[in-house]
Amino acid sequence: MEIHLSTPGLIYFDGKLIPSADARLHVSSVAVKYGSNVFEGLCTYRGVSGGSTVFRMHEHLQRLQESARMMQIDCDYSQDELADAVLSTVRGNNIEGDSHIRLSIFVVGDGFSETTGPASLVCIATPRGAKNLEERVKHASVSSWLRLDDRVAPPRIKAGANYHNSRFGVLEARRNGYDEALFLTFNGKVSEGGNSCFFMVKDGVLVTPPVTASILISITRQTLIELARDQGIEVQEREIDRSELYIADEAFLCGSGLEISPILSVDRFPVGDRSVGPVTHRLWDAYDSVIRGGDARYQRWLTPVYGQGQA
Repeated sequence: MEIHLSTPGLIYFDGKLIPSADARLHVSSVAVKYGSNVFEGLCTYRGVSGGSTVFRMHEHLQRLQESARMMQIDCDYSQDELADAVLSTVRGNNIEGDSHIRLSIFVVGDGFSETTGPASLVCIATPRGAKNLEERVKHASVSSWLRLDDRVAPPRIKAGANYHNSRFGVLEARRNGYDEALFLTFNGKVSEGGNSCFFMVKDGVLVTPPVTASILISITRQTLIELARDQGIEVQEREIDRSELYIADEAFLCGSGLEISPILSVDRFPVGDRSVGPVTHRLWDAYDSVIRGGDARYQRWLTPVYGQGQA
């Protein structure tokens, strides 16, 4: 059977840019047999004054290094080496606008699940278009599957194998006519979405589960918390009961690739008036401005792809 992949152009593979069709992992590698990999999803954006930048690259690369350390993968990629992989891939594919980047470290050695190396570094950049908030709306359900717990498989590690938990929940949600799953912790509190973090708004207060609620410690989540507080919006990081979902005024999911995705209903309960709420709109406008260089206060989060003059 011939398999056709949608990945375009050139892929960064262990220091070289190679044609997408030539990128290979052996079927006996631990990455293929057991899903032993860690990864990051980053984004580039076309700026309001031109040029292209990577959003919060340093934070993503630091989290990738931490994930590799916790997974005990034999690699010592420096921040400079990881940054070169990202920027070389974007430049090599002549991407000047919006794109999604997947930077992965795979255990390519043969062996059993405890094999720690050797490892390969792979980067893929895929151009994409922008969407407005109304194109991103979702209807969610609370999953019968619980979110991974730190006592089982640490959710703070952005590892490919952890996403099997998300897979079960999202597939269940879609079988039942929903777009997205919301997971609860082992203690019955709200954790996060299938591939994203969760926020709700009640009485003008922005609420999100704490980092101890079995969530991936999201860079987008932290960005939105900072933007909200800078705008005078009260933010609470606290446990959320399932029943609070049904009386929320607004709710949305967030992530680097997802950005912000409003939730219009949970378990068929309408969220607010089933439209994108004012706080969500306000945060989206702020976020979209920041990622495109429209707010000088946050320029530190932007890394130019093609040189300082195009930031």
